[in-house]
This record gives sequence, structure tokens and C-alpha cells, in this order.
Amino acid sequence: MGVKSISKKKTKDVSAEKKNDVSEISKGSSGSKKALRWNTRCMLCLVPSILGLIVFFLVPFARVLYYSVINNQFQRKFVWFDNYVETLSNEFFQLAMKNSLLLIAVGVSILLVLAIVLSFLLSFGLKKFSFLRDAFIFPMLVPTAAVVLVWQQFFSGLDSVLPVYLLFIWKNIGICIILLTSAITIISPEIYEAARMDGAGAMVMHWRLTLPIIAPAVFFTVLLSIMNSFRIFKESFLYFGTKYPPDYGYTLQFYLNNNFLKFDYQTLASSSVLTALLVLAIVAVGFRLQKRYEV
Repeated sequence: MGVKSISKKKTKDVSAEKKNDVSEISKGSSGSKKALRWNTRCMLCLVPSILGLIVFFLVPFARVLYYSVINNQFQRKFVWFDNYVETLSNEFFQLAMKNSLLLIAVGVSILLVLAIVLSFLLSFGLKKFSFLRDAFIFPMLVPTAAVVLVWQQFFSGLDSVLPVYLLFIWKNIGICIILLTSAITIISPEIYEAARMDGAGAMVMHWRLTLPIIAPAVFFTVLLSIMNSFRIFKESFLYFGTKYPPDYGYTLQFYLNNNFLKFDYQTLASSSVLTALLVLAIVAVGFRLQKRYEV
């Protein structure tokens, strides 16, 4: 009788374990099904964005590529890279490219340094005046035409590209400060307390701790500022009041706009592709530098 009872208990335990295993498997399968359904819903939510990207960006850019390798829009004979060679040898394209790169090198650098300094002051030195952080958004809300009118009165008689650079910095410093201060405020205060206990000063602490921690935000701010430097055409066009500004103010946007007005689609297409390649190269170099800095 004892042996039979022991065998019955063993069979009950085995059956209970089998039931538990089956229940766990069923729970796992139901969980995987729920995860699959959630992923499917997320993919369906992305469909409108993907369609918009294809219809409004990829298809038009493919058409631009097509126009850049044909002789004209009527005969449509392939000339391959002849349009690119002609565009690169054009003195006005070279002038526009030089001025655009100069705006990135000088304007974006000054903008970034000012944004970092002001973000540090607003996050550490001027915490009581947090409303100043919102005040820097004001330039983005003011109509461009009104700002340009003030700029023309203030810088009248100044034959220089300096007003355009200042206008670019004034218009974009607000969003840069918002991005950088947001990254600074999420840093744990315990990190700074530990650094102070180790005897680190303010300069060393921000140079060794704050800047490396907010490096991704700085990188994103640089890319955003570079993209905005290619969108300064409206302000520059209104300030100079002509589609043919002085040589120091002639950028790629003026070159593209003038070729569009002349219906020179081949030059417009080839210069647009070259500008896109320039932006892509800048972004690729930026990502490479960020990865190298993180390592």
C-alpha cells in the first residue's frame, strides 16, 4: 500500500508539472502574440509617414536625379555627368558654395559657442531667472519681414555680410539653448556632488563631466544649425532686396533660385544634387566624429 501511494503521488506531481509547463507555454505564446499585434499596430501607424516620405521626398528627388543627367526637358538625351561638370566649373556656383561653407564655419561655430555659454549660465548661474530661457524663443516668433526692416535701419551703410550672420545667430539661438539646457537639466546632481568631493573646480567639472554627457545634444544642435544655415535665404533675400546680392552675400540658395527663375532645370537639378551630397557628407562626418569622441 505504501508503494502504491508513493507512485500515485509521483504521477500527480508529474501531471502537475506538465500542466504548469503547458500553462507557461500558453502564456508565452499569448504574450508573443500580443507583442506581435503591438508591433503590427506600430508598423501600421508608420505607414502614412512612410508613404509621405516616398511621395513627397523620394519620388521628387528621383526626378531631380533624372533631370540632372539629361540635356534638356524636351529632347531628354542622357549626358550623364556633363551637367555636374558644367555646374562645378561655374564661377557663380563656386562663389555660392564658398559663401555657404563660410556661413557654416563661422556662423554655426559662433552660434554653438554662444548657445553653450548661455545654457550653462541659465542652468547653473541664473537658475532664479528661468524665464530668460523662454525669452530666447521670442526671435522665432517675430515675423522675418519686421526683423529685416529693423536690421536694414540698424546696419544701413554697412557693406559687409556681418548683418546676415548676426540675423542667422539671432534667429536660431533660441532653439539651440532650449535643446542644450534640456540636456543639462537631466544630469543627476549626485554626479556634481561626487566631483566636488574629489576636489574638482567648476571649470574642470563642466569640461570633464557636463560637456561629455551632453555631447549627443551638442551634436544634434550642430546638425540642426547647419540645416538652418541652408534656410537663411528668406532673411538674406529680404535684407539685400534683390536676387543678385553682393558677392559676399551670394549663397547656394540664390544660385538655385536664379536658375529656377531662368527655367534652367538641368543646372538647378545638378546643383541641388551637389548640395544634397554636401549636406550628406557633413552629416556623415559629424556621425563619425561623434562615434570617435564617444570611444
